[in-house]
Amino acid sequence: MLSILIPIYNQDVRPLVYALSKQCIKANINYQILCFDDGSDEKWRLLNKELAFKINVNYTEVGENMGRSRIRNYLGKLAYYPHLLFIDGDSTVKSKSFVQNYIDHLPMEGIVAGGTAYTKRPPTSKKKYLHWLYGSKHEALSARERNKDPFGWPSFDDEIKGYGYEDTVYANQLKNHRIDIIHIDNPLIHDGLEINTVFLEKIAHAMGNLATLYHHQMIGETRLIKVYHRLLKFKGLGIFERWMTSRVEAVKSNLCGPKPSLLKLQLLKLYLFIQALKPLQK
Repeated sequence: MLSILIPIYNQDVRPLVYALSKQCIKANINYQILCFDDGSDEKWRLLNKELAFKINVNYTEVGENMGRSRIRNYLGKLAYYPHLLFIDGDSTVKSKSFVQNYIDHLPMEGIVAGGTAYTKRPPTSKKKYLHWLYGSKHEALSARERNKDPFGWPSFDDEIKGYGYEDTVYANQLKNHRIDIIHIDNPLIHDGLEINTVFLEKIAHAMGNLATLYHHQMIGETRLIKVYHRLLKFKGLGIFERWMTSRVEAVKSNLCGPKPSLLKLQLLKLYLFIQALKPLQK
């Protein structure tokens, strides 16, 4: 019936696994939960090892960091049941009918996407506020909003390393193969908030990925790429670069402060994308 696939990296996934297992039992379905550790630190592996002794749970330590795309493909190939449910390890089950909500849409040939949610209250740590604000405004979208552009959202491409845009490439592949995506309101709460400086580092890495994908024509027009094309068309690229270069540190200071501007974050992302693209175009 259902294979639930959870890649793990430096997370305690026991509460997540136990909540999912309880819901599968309540739904009276055949299920398995595959938990593959992708090179976590020892303290996390010691916590999660107890999962290896639970019924219908398979806990495996890969031993090396395979990356977000490869580990998902690996999990998918080893899944026993035909219906696959991918879940990030830094998630919390929000609804008591989370599993049942997916089962109600089966069987289906395409993809059912439940979405992402963030806590309504900001984190107590101000150092994690930027990630929460960005996620709450740009990622926690209702099914109605996501269905307006179902393919503008997520085999994953193994060539994409680290953080950023593997879901977007996957969505483009689904679109090219005419595979349907149905968006429903069945989100998990995203708990893995990064501190501001680490979040900005991941943004920079994501812009590097986006630049590589764009250069090799492996991705369609995202909103950021559309803005980049407008700057090229109206010969405003140089003006924007010079304007941003003198303001980068001030922008980063704002983003790590108590009142970050999401507009400034978008400008920084565009600037980082342009910088990452330059050496690829030589």
